[in-house]
Amino acid sequence: MSTLIGPESLHPDQVDDAIGTYIRWREACADVREAYDNWTGAARTDRVLASYAYFAALDREQAAAGVYAAAMRRLEIVCADARLAAGRRSSKATR
Repeated sequence: MSTLIGPESLHPDQVDDAIGTYIRWREACADVREAYDNWTGAARTDRVLASYAYFAALDREQAAAGVYAAAMRRLEIVCADARLAAGRRSSKATR
């Protein structure tokens, strides 16, 4: 059985950071869609420049995804530590 942890186990700044990185990643995803639309709809003379803008948007999205993944890993570690501590407390209480 897994040990549930409550919100008191998480520092609000950690949660805010995770949410902020998620928002920035989703914004970068929207930028990719917009850049792709601009590229596919570009006039023939503007296609090369539009393709570079699209590839740059992809790079930014990939970077934002990496930052978001790192924030989630940090949060996962905090949650795992809290579960471990809660498990220790409950095992001491049952002795």
